[in-house]
Amino acid sequence: MNRLWLPFIAVLLLPIDGMSQEADSLAARQLEELVVTATRTERTMGALPMPVNLIPRSQIRTMGSLRLNDVLTEQTGLVVVPQVNGQGNGIQVQGFNPDYTLILVDGEPLIGRNTGSLELSRVAVGNIKQIEIVKGPSSSLYGSDALAGVINILTERPQGTRASIYSRYGTNQTADLTADAGYANDRLGIYVFGNRYSTNGYDLSPQSFGKTVSPFFNHTVSGKVNYKFRPGTELMVSGRYFQEQQQFDFEVATTPTDKVRTSGQGATQEWNLNPVLTHRFSNRFKLTARFYSTHYNTATNLNLASDNTLYYHDDFQQTFIRPEVNGEYYFNDRNILTVGAGHIDEHVQTSRYGDEAVRKQSTSYGFFQHEWKPWAPFTLIAGGRFDCNTVYGSQFSPKLSARYEISPKFTLRLSGGLGFKSPDFRQLYFNFNNSAAGGYSVLGAEIVQERLAQMDQQGLIQTYYFDPAVLGKLDAERSTAINTGFRYEWKPGHTAELNLFHNSINNLIETQIVAATTAGQNIYSYRNIKRAFTEGVETNMGFPLGKGFTFSLGYQLLFAMDKDVLESVRNGAVYYRDPVTLTTRRLKPSEYTGLYNRSRHMGTVKLFYQSENKRWSGSVRVVYRGRFGIGDIRGNIQGETIPSSDRDNNGILDKYDSFVSGYALVNLSAARTFGSRLRVQAGVDNLLNHKEPIFIPNLPGRLMYASISYSIQQTNKP
Repeated sequence: MNRLWLPFIAVLLLPIDGMSQEADSLAARQLEELVVTATRTERTMGALPMPVNLIPRSQIRTMGSLRLNDVLTEQTGLVVVPQVNGQGNGIQVQGFNPDYTLILVDGEPLIGRNTGSLELSRVAVGNIKQIEIVKGPSSSLYGSDALAGVINILTERPQGTRASIYSRYGTNQTADLTADAGYANDRLGIYVFGNRYSTNGYDLSPQSFGKTVSPFFNHTVSGKVNYKFRPGTELMVSGRYFQEQQQFDFEVATTPTDKVRTSGQGATQEWNLNPVLTHRFSNRFKLTARFYSTHYNTATNLNLASDNTLYYHDDFQQTFIRPEVNGEYYFNDRNILTVGAGHIDEHVQTSRYGDEAVRKQSTSYGFFQHEWKPWAPFTLIAGGRFDCNTVYGSQFSPKLSARYEISPKFTLRLSGGLGFKSPDFRQLYFNFNNSAAGGYSVLGAEIVQERLAQMDQQGLIQTYYFDPAVLGKLDAERSTAINTGFRYEWKPGHTAELNLFHNSINNLIETQIVAATTAGQNIYSYRNIKRAFTEGVETNMGFPLGKGFTFSLGYQLLFAMDKDVLESVRNGAVYYRDPVTLTTRRLKPSEYTGLYNRSRHMGTVKLFYQSENKRWSGSVRVVYRGRFGIGDIRGNIQGETIPSSDRDNNGILDKYDSFVSGYALVNLSAARTFGSRLRVQAGVDNLLNHKEPIFIPNLPGRLMYASISYSIQQTNKP
């Protein structure tokens, strides 16, 4: 028998006779909105010592959002950032790249980071109960992918008897059809969810052949079944299946002057299965065992339009298996202990590494957390996680958080922790040439020097932008993170929060443009930034305006710098060349902008409305992102040839370089409910029709939509 099943089977065989039927002491104390992500156990939101944002189902519904990325991009401090050559996107938190934020569904990780970020649009929102966002050092409980934070999507559980259907149609022939149904009695609960989403895509560069985003459609089917054997013993089995098909048409540059047309298809599949058994020995001790398995695969084939022969092939497969057991012991109101252990087996197989070899790694881990309340106003949470990985060895990541209630209205918070992240397979072994979508190559650190030397001998390198001699072995990243701030609630529902954060990272791994080929295609690799930091302040304020209106305001100020570059600038060792006067001068510290893809200023303004009889609802949301440097991008992108963004040729981002201008997205929605079952909604996203075809290809312009939903029977809770 596979040893991965043993922890789960051990809990299945636990004795249940004599189990106490007393009420859950923890649940009895909860009066506010509950969150589980910050501490891995249910806690009231106001009692947490770290910054947490909660997005409830009611808000998602009022926004009219369809996919997960639509919801996240409207949250303060979260921003969609473009990836290599403007292709793809990911969520950036506190200035960290997307691969530092762990995305969970019901506490289990999404996989499929074939380009470093997850394609969040594959997650439908119709069955989401709430989204929890924990920013800052969470790696002591969740592992190395959580240096920037954790985003946990909690989906609906079986509850009552219900059924609903939802349909929406909008710009670009975008159609969404969702249906769900649930049933529950004292022992058995069943919930099923289905979604079909399709779009005709869109074209931001009509002068070029093919679309910026090609037409596609996908299906999602998920479900949950829970059974209570007796009070205190419950089994929950959940699963999800996702499938997507996309039709491509690309014009590919084979030389700076010659192009060929291609067409083909892309397919993506994902499935997961997650049985969870919870057994309560008494009102003090609870044990949970889970066995999570998931698989993700994607493949793309492009054929030449001239003779239909295969021109381009790309595939990626990833499998992730994790059994885990964790226990919670409730000593008293002032002491709660959480401990857990698990094992991860993971393997990746892809053509992007230059072969189809299976690469594997395993991690065994254990974690603990102790919540201590020495006196009523003060809470201290200390924890740590020990990982033993077959690739990068062993690492201990501690975490400490504190909360002090100065008064019933004013609370101080402090959290800090150490993080560790090893280079992943992609950063080490990529040997990927994307001849579609403009064309570019990505070479992992282990092979970049050898491949560049081969291409140079073949006369394929036109110019170098970075010294390949300094590329090679990547070191693991280590970070120290601190978050501190306060929460002030002067009236019920009137809150203001401020959070100061500082993340110091050694050996930060960043994408680096290295060279350009004679065909005008860029070559990228990875390098360590020896010393870097991100720091800033985030503020959020919300309060009702009366007569059903709720107003909120959020803002983030971010500084993200290479410490060594900043030190050299301060020492007068960095110069720039004025592109107009051609005069060479020393760069001032105030002229150094920092790391690429980070905006100094970001903010949100939101106004929600709910009528007293709950028949009318609506929203006005404004999301602002300040200007940012896209990296040293040059060559052919989305069918356009652009010059280097490093206008003064000093290899760093400063005020004299090219930037993507700041922009604001204005989103509107309005809905009317008829009776208790029928609801219609209309809305406009990106009202001002802002577009940035080269650097933000995932921003399609103005989108209008209308939807209708019908509930056969309402759930017990919204």
